[in-house]
Amino acid sequence: MAELFLGLDTATEFLTLALWNAADGVVARSEERLQREHAQRILPAIDALLKGIGSRPEDLSGIGVGVGPGSYTGLRIGLATASGLARALGVSLAGCDTLAAIAARGLGPGQTAVAVLEAGRGNVYAGSYRSEGATVRTATPPVKLARVALGEHFPNIPMVEALPPDAALIARRVSEGAPAEPIYL
Repeated sequence: MAELFLGLDTATEFLTLALWNAADGVVARSEERLQREHAQRILPAIDALLKGIGSRPEDLSGIGVGVGPGSYTGLRIGLATASGLARALGVSLAGCDTLAAIAARGLGPGQTAVAVLEAGRGNVYAGSYRSEGATVRTATPPVKLARVALGEHFPNIPMVEALPPDAALIARRVSEGAPAEPIYL
């Protein structure tokens, strides 16, 4: 059986999970708008996702986690869960920019877009990303700015907003080994 990777993100109002392997691509996916119930629902959701394909946590080869920017509490829940599972299972842990995972939902091949996430008080988190083959690369790193300044900061670039992060992208990025360090802006 091919190595199995878990991707998860809790930095937004969504709890997004995916199981991915190189041979089959996305093996299972779960997305749920939870608002503020991430802590109560994340472990049962991971367990259900694994059981749905006849797997167990011990079958995981690595875990990828969305590192923000996003909700402070949501980031802590995702990072703590991913870190604890990776340590307990003895598997690798890697981080992925949550905005890149949101951009992945709205990008076609060779396209560039700005991923936008509410930051409260009239502000947003935003960064630009481009599709390169099977992955998404950062064109402009995430920033926090006033929503009214989006067009000025990112002129003539399409926006991707209000979509759940793509946990499959996060799972695929485990092999890149990016640190699982939160992005606080």
